[in-house]
Amino acid sequence: MHPIVAYRPILSPAMIFTPLGPDFPEDLINDLLEGDVVFLCGAGVSAPQLPNFQNLVEQVYARLGEERTPAEEYAFSVFRFEEALGALARRLVRADDVIDATAQILQIPAEPDIAHHAVILRLSRDQIGRPALVTTNFDTLFERSLMQSRSPEFAVDESAAGQDIPAPGSSRFHGIVHLHGRLADPQLGLPQTELVLTSAQYGEAYLRAGWAARFLFDLTRCRTLILVGYTASDAPVRYILNVLEGDRERFSDLRKVYALSSTNGNAETAAAPWRALAVEPLLFQPGEGDPYGPLWTSLGQLADLVENPDAWRRNTIARVAAVAVAEAIEHDRRALKWALSGRSDLFEHFVDHCADPDWFETVAVEMKAFGNRAMAWMLARWFARAWSDGRRFATAMKYVDQRLGSLSEALWGELDRNGPLNEVWNKAWHLLADSAADRLHSSVDDFQLRHRLNRPFITESDLGRLVEAIGPRLQIERSLRDEEPPEEPDKLADIARFSMEAERQNILGDVLTSPAGEAANVVRLLQRASERLVSVLRTARDADLIGESRDTTDWGVPSVTRHQQNAHRGGFVPLTELITSALPMAAQVAPAMVRRLVSGWAAEGFNLLTRLWMHGLTLPTLYSPDDALDSLVTSDDTAFWSFAQEFVAITRTQLAGASAEAVARLAERVMTEGPLRYAAEQDEQGDVDWQARARDREIWLRLTAIGEQVPLPDAAAALLEEIRTRRDYLARQIDDRDQFRGWTSGVRAVRGRTAQLVSAQPSERLSIADELDVSRDIEDREGWPEYCREDPVGALAALRARPLELALAPRWRTWLQIVPFRREEANEKTLTAIQHAIDLLDGGASPEFFATLSDPLASIVERANTLGLNVPNTWWDRLWPAAEAEPAPEWGDEWELYERVVNSTGGALAEALLQALNDQREGGQDSHVEDLARLDRMITSESYAGTMARGACVRYLGFVFSVSPQIVQDHLRPYMSAEDENGVRLRAVLVEYNSFTAEAETAFSDLILQGIRESRQKNVSAANAASHLVRAIVASFENPDVPRGITRQQARQALRSASSDIRTGALTIMASWLEEFDEPAREAAWLDLYGPAFAAIWPRDRAYLSNEVSKEIVALAAATGGAFAAAVATLLPYVSVFTDDWINLHDLTRDNYLLAAGHPNSALDLLWAACRPPCNGRSSDINPLLNAIMASSPGLAVDRRVHKLRLRAVNY
Repeated sequence: MHPIVAYRPILSPAMIFTPLGPDFPEDLINDLLEGDVVFLCGAGVSAPQLPNFQNLVEQVYARLGEERTPAEEYAFSVFRFEEALGALARRLVRADDVIDATAQILQIPAEPDIAHHAVILRLSRDQIGRPALVTTNFDTLFERSLMQSRSPEFAVDESAAGQDIPAPGSSRFHGIVHLHGRLADPQLGLPQTELVLTSAQYGEAYLRAGWAARFLFDLTRCRTLILVGYTASDAPVRYILNVLEGDRERFSDLRKVYALSSTNGNAETAAAPWRALAVEPLLFQPGEGDPYGPLWTSLGQLADLVENPDAWRRNTIARVAAVAVAEAIEHDRRALKWALSGRSDLFEHFVDHCADPDWFETVAVEMKAFGNRAMAWMLARWFARAWSDGRRFATAMKYVDQRLGSLSEALWGELDRNGPLNEVWNKAWHLLADSAADRLHSSVDDFQLRHRLNRPFITESDLGRLVEAIGPRLQIERSLRDEEPPEEPDKLADIARFSMEAERQNILGDVLTSPAGEAANVVRLLQRASERLVSVLRTARDADLIGESRDTTDWGVPSVTRHQQNAHRGGFVPLTELITSALPMAAQVAPAMVRRLVSGWAAEGFNLLTRLWMHGLTLPTLYSPDDALDSLVTSDDTAFWSFAQEFVAITRTQLAGASAEAVARLAERVMTEGPLRYAAEQDEQGDVDWQARARDREIWLRLTAIGEQVPLPDAAAALLEEIRTRRDYLARQIDDRDQFRGWTSGVRAVRGRTAQLVSAQPSERLSIADELDVSRDIEDREGWPEYCREDPVGALAALRARPLELALAPRWRTWLQIVPFRREEANEKTLTAIQHAIDLLDGGASPEFFATLSDPLASIVERANTLGLNVPNTWWDRLWPAAEAEPAPEWGDEWELYERVVNSTGGALAEALLQALNDQREGGQDSHVEDLARLDRMITSESYAGTMARGACVRYLGFVFSVSPQIVQDHLRPYMSAEDENGVRLRAVLVEYNSFTAEAETAFSDLILQGIRESRQKNVSAANAASHLVRAIVASFENPDVPRGITRQQARQALRSASSDIRTGALTIMASWLEEFDEPAREAAWLDLYGPAFAAIWPRDRAYLSNEVSKEIVALAAATGGAFAAAVATLLPYVSVFTDDWINLHDLTRDNYLLAAGHPNSALDLLWAACRPPCNGRSSDINPLLNAIMASSPGLAVDRRVHKLRLRAVNY
């Protein structure tokens, strides 16, 4: 069995019919269906019953009893068989003896095998189904096949030979065309014609008279050719393709030429001679027992397709779509894609048989060819086949997220026709359809809206679009649970995760600074925003985000007004802030109308609207002080007791001007209802009296808020004093944090309540912390972590009051989380407390206790030098065994090694050790022997900690190599060279995070190159990986005498083998480094360094052109400064037409279109290369660029490229 060697020279979509068969490009299959393909058949088609050219020559010599002369032997040895026969004919007395011998040798057997000929005749037909093929064979086996399938008369009529052959493209061009002549066939009554056999006859046909050359030239202008039965060295091939190669240079309308050929075990070697002749090889692998079996089996199946494409498509769709994508072989995937391409009528058939939602991703291109509407309707039809299938719902979520147009309409159509029977599934699908409708927008729409909002007159519809853009949308995502949703779910959360997210709030900026926020528009804007908020709150209620016991929309808005606590939040925050920001001006413009609007919020029954109503009570233009307080006093329990910030805001803005009676009524309600709060929930928490503390806190906050503005009634003042005496941590004024249910500080989330811990004695604090841990209130449960952050010294005192027992380890772990990353993040008291803790743990902690805290203690070791802490040298040796004992977590789909390194115990200890070695070097010391032993120990550890440590060492490989080349080469390199997943991860760290000295680059060039080839990173990480190639080659031009580890040839080959993201990353890094030069220096940098580097490493094959490459090439050209013209001349061949809908040419517009003005011709050349037809994209940059070009070079105004480029322009 021959080895199968991967070979994929065909870059267009292709199909394969058998595992060992050739790849047939889809374009070729389409040409076959159109009748635009002609097979050009050689001797291999008739083998083995008739000889090939080489065997024919040998048999002619044998039949004539002649020996080859030295000249004939030379021609024979270099496979120029026609020259050998020509020399033989010239020395024979009767030259025709060669022809006669050939005719006798090529006599058709009594029972010929015409199976191969029949297959080719099924394929090589014209548009109306007549056979149309060309052969250089002299035999009449094709005619015998026609005789068998049709009749002898038909076979004779369809046979043409020699100079009587029909002209390609004419109505007579059909049948079997014997280009080099035909032998007689007595059974059919066909006479023999002149043959093209010897070198003289080839010269006559192709050179002197040239009739065969003209025939082939005309044929390739109107038909695609497939060569079969030839090798690349056969005489007919050499003459034929040399003719076509010369014509192809001068005539662009010549069609493609393909050749069916065997790999003979090495695909690249087999393809090379064909590709040298500008022929696209269609290679098949030799079959076991029958080397040509895969070819003829494939051609037979291809003939089945061509003869009845509809049946073939339907059978293929039904067969392939019924299995899972993961189980389908590659050629079946391709077959399905082709079966569906261009046939919208077959997608219903596909939907009927599709078993796996991943098929829709596979055939997305074919579906989208009919437009998003058709794709949406087909998807909806498939969803409707099994509404309760979780995979179908997940697929629908994916396409909603991709904003597939018309999906909402299609879903509604199917839901109306035959919706789910299960109520929960029905609700979920209806919400998904709503979500799909709400997510349709484009960046161009936002761009246009932003411009319109800056005009004096703003339409009502644009105000509607504005609040839709700012407001949240229903987001439906896969559940965090791995299991599939049940067929009979109890609630929506069993199916998916529902949330309300704002996606576009930052696109439009602060709209109130635009004309939309001016007096003429602000009331309309407020009304629109209010309507939108009510609408999305109702949607949230439908999605079970608002219920009797919870309201995620309310909790997601810390403050209805702009506040630091709202920072980095989406959801309802942007729309709520817009409403409260617009409210004051709107109240000035139309107070009566706005008051009606605000009053209506209270009646909707949503917490968020209730809070907005309470915010409205703070505005004196809408409510008098007494009106505001009376509204508050008569509000329901939720409004009065749940929203502290709004309550405090009303008292601070309205209380000072209110009557004594109104104040008394407010205080009276607090005193009357406050003591009864939480009465129904008594004893639920055992001995922990959380109800009393919560009750006191709520009364305290409200009475304190009143007392800040006016004197409290005596009874209220007495109650407040009683609470402050009982809870000394409430003996203070209201802090901003007291008004919020949760508090976010930096990256640390919920703020716990710490008052009880602050006021307790150190010996009591841990007991109180234990009580808070079992509270129902999350703020209580977060009390100890928050206290550790607020008062590290006090928390440490509490910890020191108890012995270092294992039960106390969780408390210590929480306290150790306070250790900052940088010294400036902590005060001296905190750092002193941390040092005291280090000293305490070092002397008093048991090995088990110490091991339990290995991860936070490892972080202290890592940061000790930065924080100025004194950590004993023995800690590394005490912590490393504990790190080695940690279990290895599952990798799952995670791939990034270094992200794990920086968050692991092993990684922290490794980086601490490397820091110690670096400190020794900077202090002028040799590396300590014990530290080198530790380095060796962690690198060779087979634990998860060892994996993390190796990741850290590879991250700083240049430094580690300089410390101990031997440890790296003997122990670390084998792990880096491994072909398992860990080896791949280490090589990824090597190339994505490092920069190397020339010595390290030389030592590890093989691994660097391998890591670059393997990397599948994108964006910045891809650019980092590619930078090693660019740096090495630029350095080789800058300092040619300094050897580098990566040669130009290696860099070029690595780029060819790497992913497309690595190649674009190389261009990105070149542009970035060029931009680091001062403007005057960029020209020399490009001409002397980066231009030569690009020419040295960038692949020249067209296969590497792409839309992303073109964008980066344009950016690179723009970064070359004064060398722009020279750069464009170099880079232009690598620019292909942009395929994006929206074209960004910002790089060319910088510095007031300096490049366009300074190099108009080059700028126009670059624009044309990127935006010429068939580009369909639009850009607002094109017209300004063209204007700058015209201003600099008015003569270019008549250039037709300018007129065509303006068709791609958009003006705003």
